[in-house]
Amino acid sequence: MTEEVLILNSDRGKLVRSEIIRGRLEEVLKKLLLDVIDEWSPNNSDLIVMRQVHEVRIKLPLTKELYDKLVRYNLRKANPNEAVAEIPIYIISYDNMWVGEDVYDNKVYVVAPYINDELKKELEELAIETTAENSSR
Repeated sequence: MTEEVLILNSDRGKLVRSEIIRGRLEEVLKKLLLDVIDEWSPNNSDLIVMRQVHEVRIKLPLTKELYDKLVRYNLRKANPNEAVAEIPIYIISYDNMWVGEDVYDNKVYVVAPYINDELKKELEELAIETTAENSSR
């Protein structure tokens, strides 16, 4: 099933790409990984792909369009005024360094289903924070 997929790229605390494309999330992610391999320097950095669950809270009532996007992500009513869903996000770190037990990301891609502009903005901030100076996972 094709859907809208959000691709974000952050470089040292700056958002350098924010794009919505159509496709299957898994296929878009795998294709992007093939492109990232060309950007990755195996001598200088690890290549890390992490899947996380990002909980989103959406005010009720939901539009049909929003319901159709969220229903497959463990959508449930949190209280009379809002619903909660668990959106998968993937973080691809391809320019990073280890300091002791911590990894510091210089460049990452964030890939997630596109839900709405509000969540897009939230994920853009996450991408920026992930690569900001003094940030670690």
